[in-house]
Amino acid sequence: MQISLEPLLRKFFFWYGGFAYRWRWPLFIVPLILTPFLGIGFIWYRELRVYDPAYVFTPRDARWKHEFYAFARLWPLKENEFIPGKSFEMNRFVNILVKAADKGSIFRDEILDEIEKLNQYMMYNITIETEGKDGAPKFNLTYQDLCLNYEWNCGGNEHIRMFKEMSKLGKVIDLKFPRGGNQDTPVYLGSAIGDIVLNKSDNTVAEAKITQLFYFLKQSDTVRPYSTAFEYAAEKYLLHEYKSDLITYSFAHYQSLEDGLDENAQRFVPNFVISFTSLSLFCLSCAFVLRTKQRVKGIDWIRSKPWIAVCGLFTTLISLISAFGFMMILGIPYNVINTIIPFLIITIGIDDMFIMNACWDQTDRSLSVEERMSVMMMHAGVAVSITNVTDILSFAIGCYTELPGIEMFCLYACFSVLFCYVYQLTYFTGFMAIVGIMEEEKRHCIFFYKLDEQKVHPSESTQTFDAEKKDELQLTTIEINSENSLSAPPLPPKEPLPHEKRHATHANNMVHKFFSNQYAPFIMRNEIRLLAGLMYFIYACGAWHGCMNYREGLEPNHLVTESHYIAQYFEDMKLFWKVGPQMHVAILNPPNLINPVEREKLMAMIRAFENTEYTMGREGTVFFFLEYLNYLDQLNAELENTEKIWKKKLLSWLKFTGASNQWKGDIVYNKTTEQFEAFRMQIALKNIVEPNQHKLAAELLRKIADEQPFEVEIYHEAFPFADQYIIIFPSTIRNVGMSLICMSGIALLLIPSFPSAVFIMVSIISIAIGVFGYMTHWGVNLDAVSMISLIMSIGFAVDLSAHIVYAFVTADGNSVERVKGALSHLGWPIFQGAFSTIMGISVLYTVDAYIILTFFKTIWLTMVIGLLHGLIFIPILLSIIPIGVFHVHGTKDPH
Repeated sequence: MQISLEPLLRKFFFWYGGFAYRWRWPLFIVPLILTPFLGIGFIWYRELRVYDPAYVFTPRDARWKHEFYAFARLWPLKENEFIPGKSFEMNRFVNILVKAADKGSIFRDEILDEIEKLNQYMMYNITIETEGKDGAPKFNLTYQDLCLNYEWNCGGNEHIRMFKEMSKLGKVIDLKFPRGGNQDTPVYLGSAIGDIVLNKSDNTVAEAKITQLFYFLKQSDTVRPYSTAFEYAAEKYLLHEYKSDLITYSFAHYQSLEDGLDENAQRFVPNFVISFTSLSLFCLSCAFVLRTKQRVKGIDWIRSKPWIAVCGLFTTLISLISAFGFMMILGIPYNVINTIIPFLIITIGIDDMFIMNACWDQTDRSLSVEERMSVMMMHAGVAVSITNVTDILSFAIGCYTELPGIEMFCLYACFSVLFCYVYQLTYFTGFMAIVGIMEEEKRHCIFFYKLDEQKVHPSESTQTFDAEKKDELQLTTIEINSENSLSAPPLPPKEPLPHEKRHATHANNMVHKFFSNQYAPFIMRNEIRLLAGLMYFIYACGAWHGCMNYREGLEPNHLVTESHYIAQYFEDMKLFWKVGPQMHVAILNPPNLINPVEREKLMAMIRAFENTEYTMGREGTVFFFLEYLNYLDQLNAELENTEKIWKKKLLSWLKFTGASNQWKGDIVYNKTTEQFEAFRMQIALKNIVEPNQHKLAAELLRKIADEQPFEVEIYHEAFPFADQYIIIFPSTIRNVGMSLICMSGIALLLIPSFPSAVFIMVSIISIAIGVFGYMTHWGVNLDAVSMISLIMSIGFAVDLSAHIVYAFVTADGNSVERVKGALSHLGWPIFQGAFSTIMGISVLYTVDAYIILTFFKTIWLTMVIGLLHGLIFIPILLSIIPIGVFHVHGTKDPH
């Protein structure tokens, strides 16, 4: 037997309406007092703000973190023993990517001269003044004072000078790619140049269209402020002062991405103001009721509710202040994605306001204010509860995720919707009771002074006025239940107004008649049903194609606006990711090199890493052991399994070879035990441009590492993003699945028909698949932002499908008659709810930020696809299915 909570909820809200009337002033005032106290939490906004992408957008227990700390522990950053490419802990730097303005090769004298001029200016002419505290003299610091160095020598981007002297040095230095150099001193070019053309004969570099300039800065506590100042001084120079006709460039420093995220957040403020203003005008315009049946035409200054509209809008604002402040008091971190929440809350709050105001206007005006409040809450309370509870539940489920950014968003969104719901039932409901008294006393809707009795036409009957009110209502709501399921106290009977006396020109009546008498019969025609079936087939095929070809990953350049300077930097970096980036491989329990079996295992591991579709082979491997083997081969030494060859001679070679400083940074040697504790190599990568390539490469190379007989750790700077790509799809499926199950449970509890609940779940799945598929066609990747939007779409899909199904099963007659009744009553509210949401987010389409556009696109798709289901696909399918399938008994028509 079906158990339904609907009668209990209606009974509760019937009681609560009277309670809200009696306690209207406390309900109205307490939220106004509570909000400033909760708003104190904003004091900690800057402390709780987290914009670090590596934390926000990667899994909490991501493997890259363990890998990173393994390298940081064994090879910590040393400010005076720094070798570029050997550390991942740089927290202060400037990196410039330079191309020729004509898009040609940079290996031309005039281009290289221009690059070197820029390099020299960066190293010697950008100055930072010290603070000079306590009477100490002030000094001007340059890069030479702030650089990470090796034995007090700053790296000066020597590869530029090397390229300038290529004709001379070509006889000595092998410019093969990616690893050149001479016999004992390899020079790795893969990180210095990109977009290359190789000579087919000898694999040497013929052309390169981009190069990098590196400036690594000290980051100790005493020097860090000056290094930070140098970063911003370089930013100012590169953005506003430096000009060149020969080269173009992009750049980034350590703070660039966080600054871009902060700029992203700041762009939300003006857009929210525009959205709030447009919705305010929309709400206020809908708050006025026009008199058309009385002798004096114009605005009805008693029944209009402009202050209700203002209060409804204000409810969303205090909800946001309270929720965000409360979260910050609890110490919950805040990130840039949270700036989407105000757009969500304002649309939910306005929808709730429409529902409650419409339900109030549909009550019998002959009743007392307390009775009208009870009747209003009996209908509106359930509707508002369904909308808010499903949204709260969706976000609560979203908190169950590996990504901290999504967890933060869902926590803030969950409590924002919760506060919005609570304030709707307290602050807004209390104010409605206050305004209801003003209406009963026939006071002016704006200034609250009593109007002249003659101006309000007391000669007209209350019943006529009430019927007229129903016709004039510009905003309707969803009738949650039919009268036969009512368990609340019965209402006083009232005389119905004959249908033919209703005013035919009023919008509400016109809309109802349109859906009942024109739209419903139109879509019930067989040819329209067939056309709708064809439309759904095309829709389903397009959605399925999108689902099968989805793209994963929140790329770094998508974290900022397209106009931010770092966006171009990330695009240029892809030229280096095509071929040449280095992955570090650490062996934490090195083999005994004296043992030939152990040596062969080591060589087998090297070959396993080199021979993949994402690695470049032996020519891209930098490893002291391979260089030592080459050295022994040159000596024609016999590879005896002795300590002399594999320990003493090896240590001597490491000390005196030309690349001794480089190898020193790759080895952890215990002088006490005279054993290698760890060593590492670098493997050249290729084809890791797109997010899916990052994911597949990370999975493959980690699998190889795990299969080795040694303890092996690998790391590349792209691994943090790869870890997000790896978990995003299974996390999305899990969270969406959990949401569907929970929404189905709610449908079962609130709708007295199990097949109906199943039908609703299928409808929600259809909408979710459509959103997922068509967001791919619209250029949206499956990432942290779209995952949030998909979670939200489940909650919205409930509103767009559940109500039409419920109205169908609670109506009378055969399937076609029930569809007509459901559309007559719910066609306009479904359209109105979707339209107000689209209106609230439309301003976001003008913003060039991927995060903002992703939110807009997914919510827009949800509303449009939901409308198609609610007004076309679901009604037509319901009209075809025999009514007996739904196991429903005779009920009253929802009219």
